Amino acid sequence: MKFQPQNNLPLNSRVWIYQSNRILNNDESATAQDIINNFLPNWKSHGKELQAAIELYHNLFIVVFANESAEAPSGCSIDSSVGMIKQIQSALNIDLFDRLTISYVKDGQIALCKLFQFEDKLKSGEVNADTLVFNNLVDSKEKLMSLWLVPVKESWHKQLLPTIQA
Repeated sequence: MKFQPQNNLPLNSRVWIYQSNRILNNDESATAQDIINNFLPNWKSHGKELQAAIELYHNLFIVVFANESAEAPSGCSIDSSVGMIKQIQSALNIDLFDRLTISYVKDGQIALCKLFQFEDKLKSGEVNADTLVFNNLVDSKEKLMSLWLVPVKESWHKQLLPTIQA
């Protein structure tokens, strides 16, 4: 699952990742994209346009990019982007703020489960320390490209998974 962002922003661009608690169907993805398309042209910081992009990946992740070198998003502009995420969340009846749902790769497909379920899968051998998980805490485009999909043993999740720590 190689990842290549389609936007032209520099590698040091700031990134925020919002993961849905379930994979969206095509109609839901279209609705989310409509909300994004209505929001993005008007996203400003202190009246100045932001060099930014918002991408929907795998019908699961909304990734917000901002080139802070050109114009850094202010607290208010970040709040407005969170408002847009909440609008998508409300329109689709999904949760985009649940950090304890793990997305991982199983048989070439993305699967989701709660952290405690992932721990059970580790214990049963269904997944292991080398299972690829999405590290949604990456904070730059460069890290997104190189460290978004990593073995669970190299992700922040391992701190909460006793089986990995053993």
